[in-house]
Amino acid sequence: MITRERAASVDNFVRQFAAERMTDGVEKIASDMIGGILHWVMRNAEMAGEDGRKPALGVARVGLSSFISDLHRIEGNPKPPECYTLITVRTEEGLWVSETGYEELVQ
Repeated sequence: MITRERAASVDNFVRQFAAERMTDGVEKIASDMIGGILHWVMRNAEMAGEDGRKPALGVARVGLSSFISDLHRIEGNPKPPECYTLITVRTEEGLWVSETGYEELVQ
């Protein structure tokens, strides 16, 4: 699916999300929605008895990898290029790392 089609596939959801929160600005709407999705993934994993941070990091990494791969897709090639993605987050409480090909690390 090309970038235009992928954007169109979430258009209604994003507009509904923005209308419910009275949020202005494309970047603010998108960041609030992405944050909400990551919280949703984390909560579902926690309800299953897991550490919800790992799946949330994995979702963020895979989503970013998919976005970058789609941007660099060569027209006519059905398979997107591989994208190596590393997410590192440092907080006062520890380190979160999600890297392509490795299990997520939360210390």
